[in-house]
Amino acid sequence: MTRYGCLLGLALALFAPFSSVRADDTEHREYSIFVDEKNAGTSRVTIQQKDDGSSYMTGSLDVKFRHLLVTEYSIKIETQEWWKDGRLIGMKTKTNDNGKKSDVTVGLDGTQLRLSVNGANRVIKPEIWTNSYWKLADKRFHNNAVPILEVDSGKEYTCELKYIGTRSLKIGNDTQDCYHFRVSSAPGPIDLWFDRYHRLVRQEFTESGHKTVVQLNNIRR
Repeated sequence: MTRYGCLLGLALALFAPFSSVRADDTEHREYSIFVDEKNAGTSRVTIQQKDDGSSYMTGSLDVKFRHLLVTEYSIKIETQEWWKDGRLIGMKTKTNDNGKKSDVTVGLDGTQLRLSVNGANRVIKPEIWTNSYWKLADKRFHNNAVPILEVDSGKEYTCELKYIGTRSLKIGNDTQDCYHFRVSSAPGPIDLWFDRYHRLVRQEFTESGHKTVVQLNNIRR
C-alpha cells in the first residue's frame, strides 16, 4: 500500500490540535467505494469523541467487484477502534475476504499493546496508526516514518507519511479545502484527504491492478 510543500499559514491550520473536534460529539460518515471507476460498495463510519480525549470508532465495509474479468470478489469488514489522547488502546476487526475469515483484536497490556490474530498473540508497538485511516496520524508522524497496523490481517509495516498540499473536494452539497497526504507503500502509494477535523474524506490507491477510490458522501450528527 503509501511531496511536501507547505506554506506557513496552511501548516498552522493543518497541525492544529485534534481537539478542534467538538467534545462529546457523535458523527456518522457514509462513503461510496469505486473500483476501476465502477460503484463497488459502501463504507459507514460512526465516531464518538469525548471531552476526556477518548474516541470510539465503529465502521463497516462491503465491496464486490470483478477480478480478472470473470471472478466476482467480495470483501466485508466490521471494525471497532478505541483511542485515548491520540493513541490506539483497543481494536476488534472481523473480516471476510472472499471467503477467508479473520478475527483481529488489540488491547492494552500494561504500557504495551497485545495483538491477537485468529488466536495467535504477540506484543506490538504502543504507538501505531491503523490503515482504516479514519483519522489523521499524530503530527509527529507528518513528513516522517509512521508505523501502521493492517486492521484486517494484523500485519505491521512502516511507511513515510508526506503532506502534499490542499485540494477542494465536494462533500454532499458542500465543498471543503482538504489536506492531502500520501502514504508510501508497496506496491504503490495511498493518497488520503482529511477535513479540518483531521477525519477522512477521500482515499485513492491501486491494488492488484484495480484502482480504488473511497469518497465521503454525507456527514450526519
